[in-house]
Amino acid sequence: MLQKLKKQLSLTAQAFLGQRIQPKVVVFESDDWGGIRMPSAEIYRSLSQKMPMIKADRFSKFDHLASADDLSALFEVLQKHKDSRGKPAIFTFNVTTANPDFNEILHHNFERYFVEPFHQTILREQPGALSLWNDGFFAGLYRPQFHGRDHIHQQRWLFHLANGNSAVREAFNHRTYGFDNTFDGTEYLLAAYDYPAAEDTSIWKASIDHGLQIFEDFFEFVPKSFIPPCYIAPKQLVSYLQTKGVDTLQGKLYSFEPAGITSGKRNYHKKIRKAGFDAKTGQTNIVRNCFFEPSRGKADWWVADCLARIEVAFKWGKPAVIDTHRVNYIGSLVEGNRKENLMLLDQLLAKIKSKWPDVQFMSSDELAQLYKGN
Repeated sequence: MLQKLKKQLSLTAQAFLGQRIQPKVVVFESDDWGGIRMPSAEIYRSLSQKMPMIKADRFSKFDHLASADDLSALFEVLQKHKDSRGKPAIFTFNVTTANPDFNEILHHNFERYFVEPFHQTILREQPGALSLWNDGFFAGLYRPQFHGRDHIHQQRWLFHLANGNSAVREAFNHRTYGFDNTFDGTEYLLAAYDYPAAEDTSIWKASIDHGLQIFEDFFEFVPKSFIPPCYIAPKQLVSYLQTKGVDTLQGKLYSFEPAGITSGKRNYHKKIRKAGFDAKTGQTNIVRNCFFEPSRGKADWWVADCLARIEVAFKWGKPAVIDTHRVNYIGSLVEGNRKENLMLLDQLLAKIKSKWPDVQFMSSDELAQLYKGN
């Protein structure tokens, strides 16, 4: 009982912060679309035998490039649920727009970093999925936004590849990189923009510029919002994105700005984020205040918890911004992961509509525009 009361007080305190809006808005923000993860179930079994620690990593166990079956199953659920305006539920797909080119990296002896655009990876690995990307976009079932070009810290990765880190090399040999617990835990390999030093500016700028160009070439528009991998990015990067037209930052209640190394440990400035439009800077913050991650276990607990968080948000005139990663909807490695979690998503959407019939489903960039108009 005491724990429940503490949670309610915490949610209320968080909901008090930030800009209010009039309509009851639900936004689903989903990270990692376009990026590789575990190439196959066979490779997962092989790696988990050599590195048992990855068995605790749901991304290693379940996550993969979305197949045509994954996308069509997700879109079917979203299309089923219309809001008060007659619009279907919509996901914001936060896309990493490139993947490592393993052959070129190996050919250059781990001395240089090479990438291929995400749609080329999909065309080779999941050729039937590209048409679904087009269909879902034009049906208004997802709206792409920017998750960076990379989901790997290229400098750290190359360093450990070149210096023979056995776990990182083993993953590379199987054409993957996507788990930090192959490492010693002192730094993130997946935090692509964890760059505190001024001399690293050219590296992340090149990644941002190239990543945005790939995005615009494929989707034919400039994204309005950005979510940094692992929620870590220097404030200079966020400001730089604004000059490119990306003026909205997605994230959780706190941001993490790299602050260098002390005694061998990486430090971060942890700063609270207030949702809404800031007229002084021209930037908009979208703060995730609800979570739906059933691939982590506990099944339908996620439905009840998400509904409780939505209720608090609406009570305080705030949008419900739901954090839900791609991994929850992928069935290529374990079909039950997709099937069971889509059943829960279906339940969640049905209960949202039943409890709040005037709800409006929006993408992240639509919510940012709403903030600016209030």
